[in-house]
Amino acid sequence: MFEKYKTKKLLKKLAVRLLQLQWIQKKRRNLPDNIQKKVDANVNMIAALNKTERFPSYDEVKRIHGETEYNFSHFFNKYKQNPVAELVEELWLVVLIALLLKFFVIGSYRVPTGSMVDTINIGDNLFVSMFSYGLTLPFANSQFVEFRDPKRGEIITFIEPGPEKKALVKRVIGLPGDTIFISGKDIYINNKKLEHEKIGKVSYTSSRGEVKNTTQYTETNPEGGRYNVIFNDDFNDAIRSKIESQCPYCARSIKIPPRYYFVMGDNRDDSFDSRFFGMVPRSNVQGKPLFVWFSIQFGSSIFDIVDVRFDRIGHVFK
Repeated sequence: MFEKYKTKKLLKKLAVRLLQLQWIQKKRRNLPDNIQKKVDANVNMIAALNKTERFPSYDEVKRIHGETEYNFSHFFNKYKQNPVAELVEELWLVVLIALLLKFFVIGSYRVPTGSMVDTINIGDNLFVSMFSYGLTLPFANSQFVEFRDPKRGEIITFIEPGPEKKALVKRVIGLPGDTIFISGKDIYINNKKLEHEKIGKVSYTSSRGEVKNTTQYTETNPEGGRYNVIFNDDFNDAIRSKIESQCPYCARSIKIPPRYYFVMGDNRDDSFDSRFFGMVPRSNVQGKPLFVWFSIQFGSSIFDIVDVRFDRIGHVFK
């Protein structure tokens, strides 16, 4: 009876070895001929033992187990599955796919400021198409392949042309070759003023925790594109004139050079954009926002999370 117990114990060990041998057969390619023959013979030997109708003898099982262990120690060990190595290999593949998706297909962008309110809200997390206009190498600031150019009125993500090289999201207002003039609320493109149609009031909490009261308008560009913009109710002509005195690209006529774009935030009185840092080079354009995948309502600061805005999730940008 003790011998039967020892036999069953060896059979369990052989069952484990059989799984390892079958893995080698399936996963390892281009094994040396002599190793391939030994693996096949060892698999057949253990399989035949399992197929016998009678319960095998201890001596028979001990002989096959001894031969199998000898083969593993001398021939098979370096070909058997290494769980750690296999995991690392699989993780590298996952990381590579994730990086390819991030830099060439879909990127993610979190909005920390109110420069695009109320088209894009503070706390919105956006999925961005990284191939709408071209392809950008990982960690690079410019595109190495271009597909198409941004159109007027489109929302784009880009690298700020200033020294900080921040990733920003704004709306394209001026195209290459345009002459643009900005004064107060008024924008002139090629001597044609953009029309504003009043909609109503919009209030929001800024990234500094201040409640802002604004008036919203629908702006119409020369091609007939329409989108909403807001202006701060607390700003009068005197305040705007003071801001314009510190704005390098306000209150003067600007000719946009080839392959450059003039961008602005939809929150016109609270946006760091081309009025301050200048035109955006075509090579700095990175992507086009698709939709909101997650959104958080902040309170007095970005560390004060008030609510998850489920109604914003899935909001699509046209």
